[in-house]
Amino acid sequence: MRKLEILCSATILALCAALIAPGHGLAQEMKMYQWTDEDGVVHFSDTAPAGLDVPATDIPLDEAPAGANPYEDVASEPSAAQQQREEIARQSERNRAEQANLDSRCAAWRAEVERLEPNRRVFTTNDQGETERMDDVVRTDRVAELKAQIAEYCD
Repeated sequence: MRKLEILCSATILALCAALIAPGHGLAQEMKMYQWTDEDGVVHFSDTAPAGLDVPATDIPLDEAPAGANPYEDVASEPSAAQQQREEIARQSERNRAEQANLDSRCAAWRAEVERLEPNRRVFTTNDQGETERMDDVVRTDRVAELKAQIAEYCD
């Protein structure tokens, strides 16, 4: 009984090895046929054309073709369109920063107008740290100057 089990196991193992080996060998190669028809069109096929004697070219399937990805080196550099998108993004960021800067200046100018315009008596501190009253002519000129800046840059 034990000898029969060993014999069956050995037979199954031998059959499996025989089935795997030929299939593995066939999967290693493939044939390619190339021919040109009467109109000058070049054809490629894995089957021979009917009625034509065309030599077969072996194609090994277990090797990767040399230079498998022809675009591999190109991918390391951004394309012209990508460079243009990046430049547009940089310019947009600069514009946003300039606009934010202008918005803060406009807010400061408006706050100064609100502080100077309704008051007839405006006090400032000079370079020596002394408090001085702003002259009415200087005050109205400053308000007019600020309003002109607001009209030109802020509206």
